[in-house]
Amino acid sequence: MNSENKFRQPLIIIGATIVILYAISFINLDYEVPVINFNLKSVDFLSDIKDINLNEPSSSNSQKNSSTRKSLQITQASLDFSNIFVDAISFLESKTDKTTINSAPLQGRRTSITGNVKQLSYFFDALKNSKTKTVRVAHYGDSAIEGDLITSDIREALQSKFGGNGVGWLGIVSQDITFRQTTKHSFSSNWQSAALYTSNPNGLPLGISGEVNVPKGNAWVQYEITRSKRYLKDFSVVHLYYNNAKNSTISYSFDGGAKQTASLKTGTPIQELTLKTNSHAKLIRIEFPLADQAYFYGVTLENEPGIYVDNLPLRGNTGVDLGSLQASVLRDFSRYLDYKLIILEFGLNIAGSRNTDYNWYEREMVKVINNLKAAFPRTSFLMISVHDKSIKKGSNFVTDPTILRLLETQKNIARQADIAIWSLFDAMGGENSMPNWVNANPPMAFKDFIHFNDVGAAKVASLLTEAILEQNK
Repeated sequence: MNSENKFRQPLIIIGATIVILYAISFINLDYEVPVINFNLKSVDFLSDIKDINLNEPSSSNSQKNSSTRKSLQITQASLDFSNIFVDAISFLESKTDKTTINSAPLQGRRTSITGNVKQLSYFFDALKNSKTKTVRVAHYGDSAIEGDLITSDIREALQSKFGGNGVGWLGIVSQDITFRQTTKHSFSSNWQSAALYTSNPNGLPLGISGEVNVPKGNAWVQYEITRSKRYLKDFSVVHLYYNNAKNSTISYSFDGGAKQTASLKTGTPIQELTLKTNSHAKLIRIEFPLADQAYFYGVTLENEPGIYVDNLPLRGNTGVDLGSLQASVLRDFSRYLDYKLIILEFGLNIAGSRNTDYNWYEREMVKVINNLKAAFPRTSFLMISVHDKSIKKGSNFVTDPTILRLLETQKNIARQADIAIWSLFDAMGGENSMPNWVNANPPMAFKDFIHFNDVGAAKVASLLTEAILEQNK
């Protein structure tokens, strides 16, 4: 392989081009092709920097007149050449797909938060102290946020402005470990798990994430931070959440170091066990030696004070099932996870169903929000509306009409629950905007015309954080 440095070759080509064009400017051409009405004239390569005065008044001096005529000829030749160039560009544009050219501005547009924006004051007041205190945000949603999509970009944007370094909440057992980029999450196979998105045959008390996990003996879980985001370098504090524990201990180690042990507290209230390292770590492994040792819910990985945005996905869920979380459990969690903002992003899993009467959904979601408000009384709430979703009609992809009905229902929910709402549907570009995201370069959504990819998720997060910060005045 020739490794010779060729950085001077473009300079040589540019220089040669300039010399050739300068030489051509001295060639006297005056040729007409009648069939296509095309005139080839001399072009002065330096005409744009010459002092040409087209408005010079007439003079009896024949030399001045002659000079002016030559200048006009040169200028006309340059204009003819420019017109040829413009015509060529116009021809190429006429053969180009107009949709591709004009779609870029539709891939996201500034959209303000509406509804009760004053209710966001709890969050904005807390942000004033983010340099010295921890500010927590819960981001609930369906599969659109699974794998830390959207959430991770919101987290990064807010941490860059208000401080904080850490991924926040992580479950014990998770469905998204194969495609989550912000954390390498692994666990043993001997866990009994229940969740809102699966089943709970034994009626176990579900935690803040809608999940609970019970070890079957010699179980373990491991978390490792990646460098996929700038503000996820490491962690120094791990909080483990559990209840109904036996009088027992768990063991843990940071970065493959020596094992340490910690005792669990017995009792039914939710407990928080804090594990600290003397230096910043990138990996922690926690081992649970006893079967049925406790009900374990998850951990948070954190560093210094700042803002932490917890990713809480519920695959296949409409959001209504959040109403089945026990009020006592929610209140217990609120003592530790004092959320100042709870984001609710649901809708896709009800849109498109045969039943387009969303009155029942409106009633149930208002109950969900009111129950969360009771557990987190000094917390701001923000609903993110359903986004555009396409169905195929003939050879085109158009907005599913049920999306428009659901969008109005969600506005009613926000109005009745007296919270703020941000229309992701409008922020995408409105009706029939999903094809623009799918066909973008690079693509911003998958070809199912439903889900965002990581590029689109980052765009959604950018639009959302812009809308949030717009209200922080």
